Amino acid sequence: MFIMTGEVSSAMTYYSDLPHQARRVSSSLSEWRLNASWQEKTAYAFLFALLTAMAAHVRFLLPFTPVPFTGQVLVVLLGAIVLGRFGGVSQVMYLGMGATFGWFTGMVGMAAFVGVTGGYLIGFVAASFLIGELVERRKQWSMASILLMLSAASLLILFLGSIWLVGVLHISLAQALLLGAVPFLTVEAFKVVLAAAGARLFLPMRGG
Repeated sequence: MFIMTGEVSSAMTYYSDLPHQARRVSSSLSEWRLNASWQEKTAYAFLFALLTAMAAHVRFLLPFTPVPFTGQVLVVLLGAIVLGRFGGVSQVMYLGMGATFGWFTGMVGMAAFVGVTGGYLIGFVAASFLIGELVERRKQWSMASILLMLSAASLLILFLGSIWLVGVLHISLAQALLLGAVPFLTVEAFKVVLAAAGARLFLPMRGG
């Protein structure tokens, strides 16, 4: 009985200390971004470029929109959270290497820039630099502020993608939004929530 009581007490102590352990991990990861050399960040930017390329091939085509569903936005959001401004560098790398080697979703090289996905590719870069700049500048975060930032970045990608569809498909902005933004809102909201959960490990949280 004494042994069992001791085990229960140890387990309760371990689980009660989990929030403190999580804060220590978060502090270490956020400090890494501040202290890492540009060479390290560049290497990780290349890694996120590769992950974005891999996510481009996890895609689903639906009959009511010419734009495929992919996992890229989640990688874009996480890359900017982890790397700050170098998250944008990772997306520039992705565009450069994608245009050279044909990493883009279902298209080879520069064809993606003149197709329906061109605006989203530009949106990846813009959203990454937006998040990266905010991550570098802000000292403390709440979950609400993280969700707001990631939602704005995700909507920016969808908006730029839709603007691009206006020119490519020769349709109105309203039609472009119905094809290029509205079908993705629920899925993108889910990606934002996932990215926000990961962001807690890499951003200094208020009260942490």
